[in-house]
Amino acid sequence: MNDAIAAGRLAGFRIYARGEEEEERRLGVCTKLDLKPNDPWTIRKTLFKSDVNGSSRLLLGKEAVEKYVIPYIGHREGCANDVVTGSKVSVFDIDTGTVHQLVLKRWSTNSFVLTSNWVKEFVSRRALERGDEIGLFWDPWNARFCFGLLRKTAAPPN
Repeated sequence: MNDAIAAGRLAGFRIYARGEEEEERRLGVCTKLDLKPNDPWTIRKTLFKSDVNGSSRLLLGKEAVEKYVIPYIGHREGCANDVVTGSKVSVFDIDTGTVHQLVLKRWSTNSFVLTSNWVKEFVSRRALERGDEIGLFWDPWNARFCFGLLRKTAAPPN
């Protein structure tokens, strides 16, 4: 099973890789589910200026990471306690089907940040802006975050 298809089997939800919907239509089957009643996005965030500027990090709330991520990754490579090095994590962008490597760190304020290529791999590549809403959840079957752009900020008037 390829990586994109394997990534689609998350917490009982079916996330389509490119081309799969057409293949299912051709075969006369449908595994598509409505995600609204059981929203998988355990971490939702409207991006702040500091998330998309030169700060080079995405700030995540302590409660959500401790509740939905740390139980699955534990203290792997010191992530939960190491302010300096953190832990390397994969992040699967479900919109583009690409996988990226970031570092999850706990700051001294007890909040968490995703660093190391956040700006290059997400802000620049996806043209993220202040006000965009993103979603994340931990995929325990593939041991990685899943990322999605949930709402794009409307373009400012000319």
